[in-house]
Amino acid sequence: MCSKYAPMTCINISQKHHAFVSHKLFSSKSKDKDESKLTNQESLLDRQKERIKKDYDISLDELDKKLEEQLDELHKKNPEKRHEKVIPEFKDIKEAKSEGEKLDPTFMNFSTMHNKSSRSNLLISWKSAGFVLLGLGLGVGYLQYLDHLKKEEKEKQKIMQLGKAKIGGDWELINTEGKLERSQDLKGNWLLIYFGFTHCPDICPEEIEKMVKITSLLEKNREWTSLGDKAKIVPVFISVDPERDTVARVKKYCEEFSPKIRGYTGSSEQVPAVCKTFRVYHSKGPATTDKNDYIVDHTVIMYLIDPEGKFLDYYGNNRSAEEIADTISKKAYTREVLSKKKGLFSLSS
Repeated sequence: MCSKYAPMTCINISQKHHAFVSHKLFSSKSKDKDESKLTNQESLLDRQKERIKKDYDISLDELDKKLEEQLDELHKKNPEKRHEKVIPEFKDIKEAKSEGEKLDPTFMNFSTMHNKSSRSNLLISWKSAGFVLLGLGLGVGYLQYLDHLKKEEKEKQKIMQLGKAKIGGDWELINTEGKLERSQDLKGNWLLIYFGFTHCPDICPEEIEKMVKITSLLEKNREWTSLGDKAKIVPVFISVDPERDTVARVKKYCEEFSPKIRGYTGSSEQVPAVCKTFRVYHSKGPATTDKNDYIVDHTVIMYLIDPEGKFLDYYGNNRSAEEIADTISKKAYTREVLSKKKGLFSLSS
């Protein structure tokens, strides 16, 4: 077909169609990102190919081949003039084709592009779903943790209320002066009470020493001393062995630790009554050949009583003197602050 026309005409026709097809293909690369647009672009390319074949009765491959042949002939006949006129136009077509190859190595590979896009979208979807599930899991876990803390706090308050209702109360015993003394006589002071017996080999001495140390630490505590005249705490020792712990023995025992300690004993009726009031377990063990040689098993706990005579807290032997002193100072300070606020509210109302 090209042989019937002048070589320049044939080249111009090829240039126009190549440029048109290349332009369409390269513009579709940047604009068409989904499957439907790619399909439309394929159809457009097929229609362009069919139009060229129909109008010139020649395929693009055959047209390229004939163009190469004619260029060789022109170069042989006139390598200077005619070659210079033809080459720039043909060169544009080649550059457009090579530029297209550089822009997209997978040119016209629509299946590959679609598969890559699908895999990428699927990967992003799974990642997004993972982050969403992780966030939901953390949120649910945090809510469950808060609910656990809330229930734990309620249970703790319930136990404390139950303890306050059942632990402590009025009592009366014999002091180290041999006089009857009641719990009401000690009101106005903070009390730290420990139950034990003077023949105790190790635990009681350790706990009494700890009790004395607590009072010394409180005297240096800023929160505690800020209470002024209300910063008064009395360490109390109550014997659970009325048979052997006489008034004189209890007095001597307490003085060995500190003159600050108030010691108490009582009859076989008074001592069990006080132990019952504070829910203190005590049991006389088996005696040896000497009827006065026995051990008394008992609860090892210190009880904190506020200035109104109400039970406030308790501490086991696993707590250090520093921990207990710090806890008592905070409780006393908080109680005083709340008391002042309550008084101001009553005045304003």
